[in-house]
Amino acid sequence: MSAQVLKAIKSVKFKVREQKNMKKSGTTEVNLEIKLIEDVLTYYKKSGRHELIWRKKINAYKILVSEVMLQQTQVSRVLPKFNEWIKKYPTLTSLRNASLKDILVLWQGLGYQRRAKALLAISKDVSKLPNTYDELLALPGIGPYTASAICAFAYDTFTHPVLETNIRTVLIEYFHQGEESIHDGLLYDDLERIIKVSKVKKIGARHFYYALMDFGAFLKSQKISHNKKSAHHMVQTPYKGSFRELRAKVLFAVTHTTSLPEDTRLQEVIDVLIKENYILRKGKKYIVKE
Repeated sequence: MSAQVLKAIKSVKFKVREQKNMKKSGTTEVNLEIKLIEDVLTYYKKSGRHELIWRKKINAYKILVSEVMLQQTQVSRVLPKFNEWIKKYPTLTSLRNASLKDILVLWQGLGYQRRAKALLAISKDVSKLPNTYDELLALPGIGPYTASAICAFAYDTFTHPVLETNIRTVLIEYFHQGEESIHDGLLYDDLERIIKVSKVKKIGARHFYYALMDFGAFLKSQKISHNKKSAHHMVQTPYKGSFRELRAKVLFAVTHTTSLPEDTRLQEVIDVLIKENYILRKGKKYIVKE
């Protein structure tokens, strides 16, 4: 780690402690907003994750793929898969010509295969991604977060606020110390106030939200995490031995034409995959549905 990064980290640690003292002393909400903006942008300038591949040569399709892959998946796991995906399917048009089997094979290792299926469905729905929140929200598998993220990162526009786990951590750290069961509605209100600040408007949605994400990731690296304080926090069950793991094993067996795993829940998984149009029975075997 460079001396410059260490200096930035020490500076941010001090500012976070200082901000807590401001909160205790009754500092106004406006001052906390200014403090947050200064801290976030200072950290981003010196230590932001500017090298991430989807932040270079930006286009809407790359942002879509990266955001879908990053859902519930760590950056370190996404990076090699993102590179592999973009190399094989550099555009929506090239993706449209892929088979379900092709993308399931490429996706293996990321989990939550519905995300890959949604990307394929989007490529068959549109030849170019729309640039408005409502139009994006109408696409297969696109929820409020992904639609707002595409607007911010691909089109650099402030529309519906972008809220995810790292940004949630920053907002709770600055505005909701000592609170529990914090609803996202409160955090959306926080973001709506912040993005009206002239300095934030000048920076633009893309860099400001990236800065918030990176600062939140830094806070978590310093053992500052407020996930459990969110009213929407859900504890994920262990992957090992789970239905999700068995589902992945079955899809691997079908896509690679190998033996199905032995498990008492096997038929249940097969029934679900058939119902969700992933596989179908052909004679005594199962194949990917095309």
